[in-house]
Amino acid sequence: MSSLTIIGMPRSNLTRSVRIVCLEKEVPFEFSSKNVQTPGQPPTRAVVQINPFGKVPILVDGTFVLFETAAICRYIDDKFSGPLLRPVRADKLARMNQWISLAMTRLDQNIIRNFVIPMVFADSQKRHDPAFVTQMNQIADVIRHDLTVLDAAYGDGWICGQRFTIPDMLIMPMLHYLHAMPGGPEMLADVPNVNDAFQRFKARSSAIQTDPILPEKLQKSA
Repeated sequence: MSSLTIIGMPRSNLTRSVRIVCLEKEVPFEFSSKNVQTPGQPPTRAVVQINPFGKVPILVDGTFVLFETAAICRYIDDKFSGPLLRPVRADKLARMNQWISLAMTRLDQNIIRNFVIPMVFADSQKRHDPAFVTQMNQIADVIRHDLTVLDAAYGDGWICGQRFTIPDMLIMPMLHYLHAMPGGPEMLADVPNVNDAFQRFKARSSAIQTDPILPEKLQKSA
């Protein structure tokens, strides 16, 4: 039995990122969603007891507990032997940290929190509300801009060059959900470097093993 446990929601893009990091690092781990709140619900007492902010994913490594996705990903890469998931040179490492920060503070907010989640939870009436449509179109424009910036960064294959690294493991699960949204495939088609990386990501063993299997409601929305 592994001493490493990842606690989170099965369909959370951030939980999936942490699981992908474990798989790419070739680190045995257990995944648990027991007593974790469902999407849109307040945190459970069990989660708050581990993370006072009530968020997942959470890493438990023996007696060591860690929350915040980026910190968890770096910890796994730093502690365990296995393929290196980051660059070595200081300038490239700094660039990786730049993309990690951008993924967590901007891409996750715009793609997942401000676009995917509102679209998933909106009923038919809400989706046809002019104000909601305008809001979603505005967010979509922001996402298109951000994808264009990413497209240049993905010119060498992955965002940090030719190796699949932590920021890719954060960004690609977000694009998985974007691709399932109305207009998502078209957004990705407009950025060929990003789209090529996304197609290669989907073929990776770590992506296949953590595929959230999109819920029927989400599939029907696309």
